[in-house]
Amino acid sequence: MKSILKHSLLILAVLSLGSCEKWLDVNSDPNNPSDVAPEFVLPAAQVSVAGVVGGDFAIIGGLWSQHWTQSHVASQYRIIDSYQLVAATYNIAWTELYAGGLNDFEDVKTKATALENNNLLLQAVAMQCYGYQMLADWFDKIPLTEALQASNIPNPKYDDGPAVYAELLKRLDAALALDFNNGKSTRISSDLVFGTLSAAGQIDAWKRFANTLKLKMYLRQTASSNSEQAIAAIKAMLDSDTEFLTTNAALTQFKDEPNRSNPLFENNVRQLNVSSNLRLSKTFQSYLEAHDDLARLNAYFTPGTNGQYGLAQGNYDESSTVVLPAVPSVAKMTAVDPFFYFSLDEVYFLLAEAYLRTGDAAMAKSFYDKAVTAAYAKFAIPFDGTKIATGGVYAYPSTGTQEQQLEAIITQKWVAMFRQGYESFWDQARTGYPRNSPVPVTDESYVPGEWTYPVKGVTSGVFAKRILYTAASRDVNPNTPPAAEVTDKIWWMK
Repeated sequence: MKSILKHSLLILAVLSLGSCEKWLDVNSDPNNPSDVAPEFVLPAAQVSVAGVVGGDFAIIGGLWSQHWTQSHVASQYRIIDSYQLVAATYNIAWTELYAGGLNDFEDVKTKATALENNNLLLQAVAMQCYGYQMLADWFDKIPLTEALQASNIPNPKYDDGPAVYAELLKRLDAALALDFNNGKSTRISSDLVFGTLSAAGQIDAWKRFANTLKLKMYLRQTASSNSEQAIAAIKAMLDSDTEFLTTNAALTQFKDEPNRSNPLFENNVRQLNVSSNLRLSKTFQSYLEAHDDLARLNAYFTPGTNGQYGLAQGNYDESSTVVLPAVPSVAKMTAVDPFFYFSLDEVYFLLAEAYLRTGDAAMAKSFYDKAVTAAYAKFAIPFDGTKIATGGVYAYPSTGTQEQQLEAIITQKWVAMFRQGYESFWDQARTGYPRNSPVPVTDESYVPGEWTYPVKGVTSGVFAKRILYTAASRDVNPNTPPAAEVTDKIWWMK
Protein backbone atom coordinates (compact mmCIF):
# COMPACT_ATOMS: atom_id res chain seq x y z
CA MET A 1 0.00 0.00 0.00
CA LYS A 2 3.05 2.22 -0.10
CA SER A 3 3.63 4.08 -3.31
CA ILE A 4 5.77 2.07 -5.70
CA LEU A 5 5.72 4.37 -8.70
CA LYS A 6 8.96 6.03 -7.64
CA HIS A 7 10.43 2.63 -6.82
CA SER A 8 9.51 1.31 -10.25
CA LEU A 9 11.04 4.17 -12.18
CA LEU A 10 14.23 4.33 -10.16
CA ILE A 11 14.86 0.62 -10.33
CA LEU A 12 14.41 0.78 -14.08
CA ALA A 13 17.08 3.46 -14.29
CA VAL A 14 19.65 1.61 -12.24
CA LEU A 15 19.04 -1.68 -14.00
CA SER A 16 19.32 -0.15 -17.45
CA LEU A 17 21.97 2.55 -17.31
CA GLY A 18 24.98 0.35 -16.68
CA SER A 19 24.71 -1.68 -19.87
CA CYS A 20 22.51 0.48 -22.04
CA GLU A 21 23.91 4.01 -21.92
CA LYS A 22 23.86 4.29 -25.71
CA TRP A 23 20.06 4.16 -25.62
CA LEU A 24 20.07 7.43 -23.69
CA ASP A 25 21.97 9.33 -26.34
CA VAL A 26 19.13 11.66 -27.28
CA ASN A 27 18.96 15.29 -28.26
CA SER A 28 16.11 16.21 -25.92
CA ASP A 29 16.02 16.68 -22.17
CA PRO A 30 16.23 13.12 -20.77
CA ASN A 31 14.25 14.18 -17.71
CA ASN A 32 11.29 15.22 -19.85
CA PRO A 33 11.21 12.89 -22.84
CA SER A 34 8.55 13.62 -25.42
CA ASP A 35 8.83 10.34 -27.30
CA VAL A 36 10.57 7.46 -25.58
CA ALA A 37 11.77 4.54 -27.68
CA PRO A 38 9.81 1.35 -26.94
CA GLU A 39 12.89 -0.57 -25.81
CA PHE A 40 13.17 1.93 -22.93
CA VAL A 41 9.47 1.77 -22.09
CA LEU A 42 9.34 -2.04 -22.01
CA PRO A 43 11.51 -2.58 -18.89
CA ALA A 44 9.76 0.29 -17.08
CA ALA A 45 6.45 -1.46 -17.68
CA GLN A 46 7.83 -4.84 -16.62
CA VAL A 47 9.08 -3.35 -13.35
CA SER A 48 5.82 -1.47 -12.76
CA VAL A 49 3.76 -4.67 -12.96
CA ALA A 50 6.28 -6.58 -10.84
CA GLY A 51 6.22 -3.78 -8.26
CA VAL A 52 2.47 -4.11 -7.70
CA VAL A 53 2.20 -7.89 -7.98
CA GLY A 54 5.38 -8.59 -6.01
CA GLY A 55 4.66 -5.89 -3.44
CA ASP A 56 1.07 -5.10 -2.45
CA PHE A 57 -0.44 -8.25 -4.01
CA ALA A 58 2.23 -10.53 -2.53
CA ILE A 59 1.55 -9.15 0.94
CA ILE A 60 -2.21 -9.68 0.81
CA GLY A 61 -1.73 -13.00 -0.98
CA GLY A 62 0.49 -14.33 1.79
CA LEU A 63 -1.90 -13.09 4.48
CA TRP A 64 -5.00 -14.53 2.84
CA SER A 65 -3.16 -17.76 2.00
CA GLN A 66 -2.20 -18.03 5.69
CA HIS A 67 1.50 -18.30 5.00
CA TRP A 68 2.06 -15.36 7.31
CA THR A 69 -0.02 -13.15 9.59
CA GLN A 70 0.17 -9.67 11.06
CA SER A 71 2.64 -9.25 13.93
CA HIS A 72 1.08 -8.80 17.37
CA VAL A 73 3.42 -5.87 18.06
CA ALA A 74 2.68 -3.88 14.89
CA SER A 75 -0.36 -2.69 12.96
CA GLN A 76 0.56 -2.25 9.30
CA TYR A 77 -1.62 -5.03 7.86
CA ARG A 78 -4.39 -5.38 10.41
CA ILE A 79 -7.13 -4.26 8.03
CA ILE A 80 -6.05 -6.90 5.51
CA ASP A 81 -5.64 -9.75 7.98
CA SER A 82 -9.07 -9.07 9.51
CA TYR A 83 -10.84 -8.48 6.15
CA GLN A 84 -11.54 -4.80 6.94
CA LEU A 85 -10.61 -3.44 3.51
CA VAL A 86 -12.01 -0.10 2.43
CA ALA A 87 -12.30 1.37 -1.05
CA ALA A 88 -9.07 3.35 -0.66
CA THR A 89 -6.91 0.42 0.47
CA TYR A 90 -5.62 -0.45 -3.01
CA ASN A 91 -5.85 2.96 -4.69
CA ILE A 92 -2.11 3.12 -5.34
CA ALA A 93 -1.83 -0.40 -6.75
CA TRP A 94 -4.77 0.24 -9.09
CA THR A 95 -3.40 3.58 -10.25
CA GLU A 96 0.14 2.29 -10.69
CA LEU A 97 -1.00 -0.54 -12.95
CA TYR A 98 -3.33 1.52 -15.12
CA ALA A 99 -1.28 4.72 -15.28
CA GLY A 100 2.05 2.88 -15.19
CA GLY A 101 2.63 -0.63 -16.46
CA LEU A 102 -0.52 -1.28 -18.51
CA ASN A 103 -0.38 2.15 -20.14
CA ASP A 104 3.32 1.74 -20.90
CA PHE A 105 2.72 -1.64 -22.53
CA GLU A 106 0.05 -0.01 -24.70
CA ASP A 107 2.65 2.50 -25.85
CA VAL A 108 5.08 -0.34 -26.63
CA LYS A 109 2.38 -2.19 -28.59
CA THR A 110 1.68 0.86 -30.74
CA LYS A 111 5.34 1.49 -31.50
CA ALA A 112 6.21 -2.17 -31.99
CA THR A 113 3.37 -2.47 -34.52
CA ALA A 114 4.69 0.53 -36.44
CA LEU A 115 8.19 -0.97 -36.41
CA GLU A 116 6.82 -4.41 -37.35
CA ASN A 117 8.94 -5.86 -34.54
CA ASN A 118 6.68 -8.73 -33.60
CA ASN A 119 9.05 -9.98 -30.93
CA LEU A 120 8.60 -6.70 -29.08
CA LEU A 121 4.86 -6.76 -29.74
CA LEU A 122 4.52 -10.28 -28.33
CA GLN A 123 6.36 -9.26 -25.17
CA ALA A 124 4.12 -6.24 -24.64
CA VAL A 125 0.90 -8.17 -25.26
CA ALA A 126 1.90 -11.09 -23.03
CA MET A 127 2.96 -8.87 -20.14
CA GLN A 128 -0.02 -6.54 -20.45
CA CYS A 129 -2.39 -9.53 -20.42
CA TYR A 130 -0.60 -10.82 -17.33
CA GLY A 131 -1.21 -7.48 -15.59
CA TYR A 132 -4.86 -7.36 -16.63
CA GLN A 133 -5.39 -10.94 -15.47
CA MET A 134 -4.03 -10.09 -12.05
CA LEU A 135 -6.42 -7.15 -11.78
CA ALA A 136 -9.37 -9.21 -12.98
CA ASP A 137 -8.73 -11.90 -10.39
CA TRP A 138 -8.67 -9.38 -7.57
CA PHE A 139 -11.47 -7.07 -8.74
CA ASP A 140 -13.65 -9.24 -11.04
CA LYS A 141 -14.91 -6.47 -13.35
CA ILE A 142 -12.26 -4.12 -14.72
CA PRO A 143 -11.89 -1.61 -17.58
CA LEU A 144 -10.37 -3.43 -20.55
CA THR A 145 -11.91 -2.86 -23.97
CA GLU A 146 -12.26 0.90 -23.35
CA ALA A 147 -9.22 1.25 -21.08
CA LEU A 148 -6.10 3.32 -21.76
CA GLN A 149 -7.91 5.71 -24.15
CA ALA A 150 -8.16 8.70 -21.86
CA SER A 151 -8.27 11.30 -24.60
CA ASN A 152 -11.27 9.66 -26.27
CA ILE A 153 -12.84 7.64 -23.45
CA PRO A 154 -12.08 9.33 -20.12
CA ASN A 155 -14.58 7.12 -18.27
CA PRO A 156 -14.13 3.58 -19.59
CA LYS A 157 -16.74 0.94 -18.95
CA TYR A 158 -16.00 -2.03 -16.70
CA ASP A 159 -16.08 -5.32 -18.59
CA ASP A 160 -17.56 -8.38 -16.88
CA GLY A 161 -15.08 -10.98 -15.66
CA PRO A 162 -15.86 -13.68 -18.27
CA ALA A 163 -15.61 -11.08 -21.05
CA VAL A 164 -12.23 -9.92 -19.70
CA TYR A 165 -10.88 -13.46 -19.79
CA ALA A 166 -12.25 -14.07 -23.30
CA GLU A 167 -10.67 -10.86 -24.60
CA LEU A 168 -7.30 -11.54 -22.99
CA LEU A 169 -7.18 -15.05 -24.44
CA LYS A 170 -8.06 -13.60 -27.85
CA ARG A 171 -5.22 -11.09 -27.59
CA LEU A 172 -2.73 -13.78 -26.59
CA ASP A 173 -3.77 -15.97 -29.52
CA ALA A 174 -3.38 -13.06 -31.93
CA ALA A 175 0.10 -12.31 -30.60
CA LEU A 176 1.16 -15.96 -30.85
CA ALA A 177 0.00 -16.02 -34.48
CA LEU A 178 2.27 -13.12 -35.55
CA ASP A 179 4.94 -13.57 -38.21
CA PHE A 180 8.24 -13.70 -36.39
CA ASN A 181 10.23 -14.40 -39.56
CA ASN A 182 9.52 -11.02 -41.13
CA GLY A 183 13.11 -9.83 -40.81
CA LYS A 184 12.16 -7.07 -38.38
CA SER A 185 11.50 -9.08 -35.22
CA THR A 186 14.85 -8.35 -33.63
CA ARG A 187 16.20 -9.17 -30.21
CA ILE A 188 15.20 -6.79 -27.40
CA SER A 189 18.20 -6.58 -25.09
CA SER A 190 16.37 -4.32 -22.61
CA ASP A 191 13.88 -7.11 -21.82
CA LEU A 192 14.49 -7.77 -18.12
CA VAL A 193 13.02 -11.28 -18.22
CA PHE A 194 14.58 -12.99 -21.24
CA GLY A 195 16.89 -10.25 -22.53
CA THR A 196 20.03 -12.39 -22.43
CA LEU A 197 18.68 -14.81 -25.03
CA SER A 198 19.13 -14.62 -28.79
CA ALA A 199 16.26 -13.24 -30.85
CA ALA A 200 15.04 -16.76 -31.62
CA GLY A 201 15.43 -17.84 -28.01
CA GLN A 202 13.66 -14.74 -26.76
CA ILE A 203 10.72 -15.24 -29.12
CA ASP A 204 10.46 -18.88 -28.07
CA ALA A 205 10.53 -17.94 -24.37
CA TRP A 206 7.81 -15.31 -24.74
CA LYS A 207 5.65 -17.73 -26.72
CA ARG A 208 6.02 -20.17 -23.84
CA PHE A 209 5.15 -17.38 -21.39
CA ALA A 210 1.97 -16.59 -23.33
CA ASN A 211 1.00 -20.26 -23.52
CA THR A 212 1.60 -20.70 -19.79
CA LEU A 213 -0.58 -17.67 -19.05
CA LYS A 214 -3.32 -19.15 -21.24
CA LEU A 215 -3.10 -22.46 -19.38
CA LYS A 216 -3.41 -20.70 -16.03
CA MET A 217 -6.45 -18.78 -17.22
CA TYR A 218 -8.16 -21.92 -18.49
CA LEU A 219 -7.49 -23.74 -15.22
CA ARG A 220 -8.86 -20.75 -13.33
CA GLN A 221 -12.24 -21.41 -14.97
CA THR A 222 -12.59 -25.09 -14.07
CA ALA A 223 -15.08 -24.46 -11.25
CA SER A 224 -17.11 -21.92 -13.27
CA SER A 225 -19.93 -22.27 -15.76
CA ASN A 226 -17.20 -22.23 -18.43
CA SER A 227 -15.62 -25.40 -17.04
CA GLU A 228 -16.43 -27.69 -19.98
CA GLN A 229 -15.04 -25.27 -22.56
CA ALA A 230 -11.97 -24.53 -20.44
CA ILE A 231 -11.08 -28.20 -20.02
CA ALA A 232 -11.58 -28.78 -23.75
CA ALA A 233 -9.20 -25.89 -24.45
CA ILE A 234 -6.64 -27.35 -22.04
CA LYS A 235 -6.88 -30.73 -23.73
CA ALA A 236 -6.40 -29.12 -27.13
CA MET A 237 -3.24 -27.39 -25.90
CA LEU A 238 -1.83 -30.61 -24.47
CA ASP A 239 -2.80 -32.72 -27.48
CA SER A 240 -1.08 -30.28 -29.84
CA ASP A 241 2.16 -30.41 -27.81
CA THR A 242 1.95 -26.74 -26.88
CA GLU A 243 5.22 -25.53 -25.43
CA PHE A 244 5.18 -24.06 -21.94
CA LEU A 245 7.87 -22.42 -19.83
CA THR A 246 10.75 -24.68 -18.85
CA THR A 247 12.56 -21.99 -16.83
CA ASN A 248 11.57 -19.31 -14.36
CA ALA A 249 10.13 -16.12 -15.82
CA ALA A 250 11.57 -13.71 -13.30
CA LEU A 251 13.27 -10.44 -12.48
CA THR A 252 16.60 -11.15 -10.84
CA GLN A 253 18.54 -7.87 -11.15
CA PHE A 254 17.72 -6.43 -7.71
CA LYS A 255 20.29 -4.81 -5.43
CA ASP A 256 20.30 -4.11 -1.71
CA GLU A 257 19.84 -0.36 -2.07
CA PRO A 258 16.82 1.92 -1.71
CA ASN A 259 14.46 1.70 -4.68
CA ARG A 260 16.58 -1.01 -6.30
CA SER A 261 15.42 -3.99 -4.25
CA ASN A 262 12.83 -6.71 -4.57
CA PRO A 263 9.37 -5.05 -4.25
CA LEU A 264 8.22 -7.24 -1.35
CA PHE A 265 11.34 -6.35 0.64
CA GLU A 266 11.10 -2.71 -0.43
CA ASN A 267 7.44 -2.40 0.61
CA ASN A 268 7.45 -4.52 3.74
CA VAL A 269 10.92 -3.94 5.17
CA ARG A 270 12.78 -0.93 3.80
CA GLN A 271 9.87 1.51 3.47
CA LEU A 272 8.46 0.54 6.88
CA ASN A 273 11.91 0.52 8.50
CA VAL A 274 11.05 -2.74 10.27
CA SER A 275 11.56 -6.36 9.25
CA SER A 276 9.14 -8.18 11.53
CA ASN A 277 5.65 -7.16 10.42
CA LEU A 278 4.86 -10.51 8.82
CA ARG A 279 5.03 -13.47 11.22
CA LEU A 280 4.60 -17.19 10.71
CA SER A 281 0.96 -18.28 10.57
CA LYS A 282 0.15 -21.20 12.85
CA THR A 283 -1.82 -22.64 9.93
CA PHE A 284 1.29 -22.95 7.79
CA GLN A 285 3.49 -24.07 10.66
CA SER A 286 1.09 -26.86 11.61
CA TYR A 287 1.16 -28.36 8.13
CA LEU A 288 4.93 -28.24 7.68
CA GLU A 289 5.61 -29.67 11.11
CA ALA A 290 3.00 -32.41 10.68
CA HIS A 291 4.84 -33.48 7.51
CA ASP A 292 8.31 -33.27 9.05
CA ASP A 293 9.21 -30.46 6.67
CA LEU A 294 11.40 -28.36 8.90
CA ALA A 295 13.71 -27.66 5.95
CA ARG A 296 11.08 -25.54 4.24
CA LEU A 297 9.87 -24.02 7.48
CA ASN A 298 13.41 -22.86 8.25
CA ALA A 299 13.94 -21.63 4.69
CA TYR A 300 10.78 -19.54 4.81
CA PHE A 301 10.96 -18.14 8.36
CA THR A 302 13.57 -16.93 10.83
CA PRO A 303 12.83 -18.67 14.14
CA GLY A 304 11.90 -16.66 17.21
CA THR A 305 13.75 -16.80 20.48
CA ASN A 306 12.29 -20.22 21.34
CA GLY A 307 12.42 -21.74 17.85
CA GLN A 308 9.76 -21.73 15.16
CA TYR A 309 6.54 -20.27 16.56
CA GLY A 310 3.44 -19.21 14.67
CA LEU A 311 0.59 -16.93 15.65
CA ALA A 312 -2.98 -18.00 15.05
CA GLN A 313 -4.11 -16.35 11.82
CA GLY A 314 -5.27 -12.79 12.48
CA ASN A 315 -4.45 -12.90 16.18
CA TYR A 316 -2.68 -9.56 16.16
CA ASP A 317 -4.12 -8.64 19.55
CA GLU A 318 -2.24 -11.44 21.28
CA SER A 319 -0.74 -9.98 24.46
CA SER A 320 2.93 -9.14 24.08
CA THR A 321 3.41 -10.05 27.74
CA VAL A 322 2.04 -13.55 27.08
CA VAL A 323 3.83 -13.98 23.74
CA LEU A 324 6.92 -11.83 23.89
CA PRO A 325 7.64 -9.70 20.80
CA ALA A 326 10.61 -11.78 19.65
CA VAL A 327 8.92 -15.18 20.05
CA PRO A 328 6.91 -15.51 16.78
CA SER A 329 8.95 -16.41 13.71
CA VAL A 330 9.49 -13.74 11.03
CA ALA A 331 8.96 -14.22 7.29
CA LYS A 332 12.27 -14.26 5.44
CA MET A 333 12.75 -11.88 2.53
CA THR A 334 15.80 -10.11 1.18
CA ALA A 335 16.49 -7.19 -1.09
CA VAL A 336 17.84 -9.45 -3.83
CA ASP A 337 15.15 -12.14 -3.89
CA PRO A 338 13.89 -12.74 -7.44
CA PHE A 339 10.38 -11.75 -8.42
CA PHE A 340 8.60 -14.52 -10.31
CA TYR A 341 6.00 -13.80 -12.96
CA PHE A 342 5.99 -17.59 -13.21
CA SER A 343 8.27 -19.85 -11.19
CA LEU A 344 9.16 -23.23 -12.66
CA ASP A 345 7.47 -25.17 -9.88
CA GLU A 346 4.29 -23.15 -10.51
CA VAL A 347 4.38 -24.14 -14.18
CA TYR A 348 4.82 -27.80 -13.27
CA PHE A 349 1.90 -27.63 -10.82
CA LEU A 350 -0.25 -26.09 -13.56
CA LEU A 351 0.67 -28.95 -15.89
CA ALA A 352 0.04 -31.58 -13.22
CA GLU A 353 -3.48 -30.23 -12.74
CA ALA A 354 -4.00 -29.88 -16.49
CA TYR A 355 -3.12 -33.52 -17.15
CA LEU A 356 -5.22 -34.65 -14.19
CA ARG A 357 -8.27 -32.82 -15.48
CA THR A 358 -7.81 -34.22 -19.00
CA GLY A 359 -7.41 -37.83 -17.88
CA ASP A 360 -3.68 -38.52 -18.16
CA ALA A 361 -2.86 -39.93 -14.73
CA ALA A 362 0.76 -40.81 -15.51
CA MET A 363 1.62 -37.32 -16.75
CA ALA A 364 -0.20 -35.73 -13.81
CA LYS A 365 1.99 -37.68 -11.38
CA SER A 366 5.12 -36.95 -13.40
CA PHE A 367 4.58 -33.20 -13.29
CA TYR A 368 3.51 -33.31 -9.64
CA ASP A 369 6.82 -34.95 -8.75
CA LYS A 370 8.71 -32.40 -10.86
CA ALA A 371 6.79 -29.56 -9.22
CA VAL A 372 7.53 -30.62 -5.66
CA THR A 373 11.21 -31.11 -6.51
CA ALA A 374 11.40 -27.69 -8.20
CA ALA A 375 9.66 -26.06 -5.24
CA TYR A 376 12.57 -27.03 -3.01
CA ALA A 377 15.12 -25.98 -5.62
CA LYS A 378 13.53 -22.53 -5.88
CA PHE A 379 14.68 -21.83 -2.32
CA ALA A 380 17.93 -23.82 -2.62
CA ILE A 381 16.63 -26.39 -0.13
CA PRO A 382 18.17 -29.89 -0.34
CA PHE A 383 15.42 -32.27 -1.44
CA ASP A 384 14.85 -35.70 0.06
CA GLY A 385 13.34 -37.77 -2.74
CA THR A 386 11.77 -40.19 -0.29
CA LYS A 387 9.16 -37.52 0.46
CA ILE A 388 7.51 -38.15 -2.92
CA ALA A 389 8.40 -41.84 -3.18
CA THR A 390 5.78 -44.48 -2.40
CA GLY A 391 4.89 -44.15 1.26
CA GLY A 392 6.46 -40.69 1.55
CA VAL A 393 4.66 -37.84 3.26
CA TYR A 394 4.13 -36.07 -0.07
CA ALA A 395 3.71 -39.14 -2.28
CA TYR A 396 1.22 -38.60 -5.09
CA PRO A 397 -1.99 -40.58 -4.34
CA SER A 398 -1.95 -42.52 -7.60
CA THR A 399 -4.60 -44.98 -6.40
CA GLY A 400 -6.82 -42.27 -4.99
CA THR A 401 -9.76 -40.51 -6.56
CA GLN A 402 -9.30 -37.59 -8.93
CA GLU A 403 -10.43 -35.28 -6.16
CA GLN A 404 -7.81 -36.68 -3.78
CA GLN A 405 -5.17 -36.20 -6.45
CA LEU A 406 -6.31 -32.62 -7.05
CA GLU A 407 -6.11 -31.95 -3.32
CA ALA A 408 -2.52 -33.24 -3.28
CA ILE A 409 -1.52 -31.00 -6.20
CA ILE A 410 -3.15 -27.85 -4.88
CA THR A 411 -2.00 -28.38 -1.30
CA GLN A 412 1.61 -28.83 -2.36
CA LYS A 413 1.29 -25.79 -4.61
CA TRP A 414 0.09 -23.82 -1.58
CA VAL A 415 3.21 -24.82 0.34
CA ALA A 416 5.39 -23.88 -2.64
CA MET A 417 3.84 -20.48 -3.31
CA PHE A 418 5.53 -18.70 -0.39
CA ARG A 419 5.95 -15.05 -1.52
CA GLN A 420 3.57 -15.85 -4.42
CA GLY A 421 0.59 -16.30 -2.13
CA TYR A 422 -1.91 -14.65 -4.46
CA GLU A 423 -1.75 -17.81 -6.60
CA SER A 424 -2.43 -20.20 -3.71
CA PHE A 425 -5.20 -17.90 -2.46
CA TRP A 426 -6.92 -18.05 -5.83
CA ASP A 427 -6.38 -21.80 -6.12
CA GLN A 428 -8.08 -22.33 -2.77
CA ALA A 429 -10.98 -20.11 -3.80
CA ARG A 430 -11.67 -22.23 -6.89
CA THR A 431 -10.86 -25.72 -5.54
CA GLY A 432 -11.49 -25.56 -1.79
CA TYR A 433 -7.95 -26.82 -1.06
CA PRO A 434 -6.51 -26.52 1.50
CA ARG A 435 -9.83 -27.02 3.24
CA ASN A 436 -11.37 -24.43 5.55
CA SER A 437 -11.36 -25.54 9.17
CA PRO A 438 -14.61 -25.54 11.15
CA VAL A 439 -12.59 -25.04 14.34
CA PRO A 440 -9.76 -22.71 15.41
CA VAL A 441 -6.15 -23.81 15.29
CA THR A 442 -6.17 -24.23 19.08
CA ASP A 443 -8.93 -26.85 19.02
CA GLU A 444 -7.94 -30.48 19.66
CA SER A 445 -9.77 -31.58 16.51
CA TYR A 446 -7.97 -29.09 14.25
CA VAL A 447 -6.45 -30.70 11.14
CA PRO A 448 -2.95 -29.33 10.39
CA GLY A 449 -2.93 -27.06 7.36
CA GLU A 450 -6.64 -26.34 7.19
CA TRP A 451 -7.31 -22.62 6.89
CA THR A 452 -8.77 -20.96 9.96
CA TYR A 453 -10.97 -17.91 10.06
CA PRO A 454 -8.88 -14.96 11.30
CA VAL A 455 -9.17 -14.42 15.04
CA LYS A 456 -10.00 -10.74 14.51
CA GLY A 457 -12.04 -11.25 11.34
CA VAL A 458 -15.01 -8.92 10.85
CA THR A 459 -17.04 -10.86 8.26
CA SER A 460 -18.90 -13.24 10.57
CA GLY A 461 -16.92 -16.34 9.70
CA VAL A 462 -17.01 -15.87 5.92
CA PHE A 463 -13.57 -15.88 4.26
CA ALA A 464 -12.49 -12.95 2.06
CA LYS A 465 -12.62 -13.43 -1.70
CA ARG A 466 -11.68 -10.13 -3.35
CA ILE A 467 -10.36 -6.59 -3.20
CA LEU A 468 -12.93 -3.79 -3.25
CA TYR A 469 -13.50 -1.48 -6.22
CA THR A 470 -11.22 1.43 -5.55
CA ALA A 471 -12.04 4.95 -4.51
CA ALA A 472 -9.42 6.06 -7.05
CA SER A 473 -11.73 4.81 -9.78
CA ARG A 474 -15.04 5.76 -8.21
CA ASP A 475 -13.89 9.33 -7.61
CA VAL A 476 -13.39 9.96 -11.33
CA ASN A 477 -15.25 7.25 -13.26
CA PRO A 478 -19.05 7.04 -12.88
CA ASN A 479 -18.94 3.67 -14.63
CA THR A 480 -17.30 2.06 -11.58
CA PRO A 481 -19.59 -0.78 -10.41
CA PRO A 482 -21.55 -0.50 -7.16
CA ALA A 483 -19.56 -1.15 -4.02
CA ALA A 484 -18.72 -4.81 -3.48
CA GLU A 485 -18.20 -6.77 -0.28
CA VAL A 486 -14.84 -8.36 0.50
CA THR A 487 -16.69 -11.70 0.75
CA ASP A 488 -18.24 -11.46 -2.75
CA LYS A 489 -16.92 -14.16 -5.04
CA ILE A 490 -15.06 -13.52 -8.27
CA TRP A 491 -17.02 -15.06 -11.16
CA TRP A 492 -14.83 -18.18 -11.51
CA MET A 493 -14.72 -19.05 -7.78
CA LYS A 494 -16.21 -22.25 -6.43
